[in-house]
Amino acid sequence: SRVAIRGPGVCAGLGTANSMHILAEALGMTLPGAAPAQTDALLRPLIPELIVLRRPPVGSVAFDLGPGNYPPAQFPARYTAPPQAFAVFSSSPRPWTVQLEVRAQPDALGRALPLPTLFYRVNGGPWTRLAPGPQVVLSGSGPSGGWLPLNVEFALELTGAEPGGDYLFDLTFTALALP
Repeated sequence: SRVAIRGPGVCAGLGTANSMHILAEALGMTLPGAAPAQTDALLRPLIPELIVLRRPPVGSVAFDLGPGNYPPAQFPARYTAPPQAFAVFSSSPRPWTVQLEVRAQPDALGRALPLPTLFYRVNGGPWTRLAPGPQVVLSGSGPSGGWLPLNVEFALELTGAEPGGDYLFDLTFTALALP
């Protein structure tokens, strides 16, 4: 009974039905392949549960400030940077988020622009002023059904009181599956 073929209409106890099926097929009394077949292997796809953020090539986000447009006719003045094209994919059944965290880096003289001078928007939505700490820029629940576009734009708002200098901000994007 340990090696008997199991299935509908098959006796796994004595194996008589197994023997009869095989004998009937061998004698040509049934259609070829009508005897029950034993499984040789199981096919088990393993799809990982994950969330992935596809990022543009590493580089810098630059604002176009130069003699042609700075100083502006009036302050405050807003300068935009080219959009950054990301994409996010989730196969997790759980809720997930993409977060942005920005940190101002001091220049050679120890000066840094305050975070509230920076704004961002996602996929053409409303402009949001940056604040300290991680900020959720996109969220979802369950599998994403493919790559979702995530276009992030940045704007720099100047009041005219900022000293000239070469300022830097660190941008960190993180994709997280939530508990």
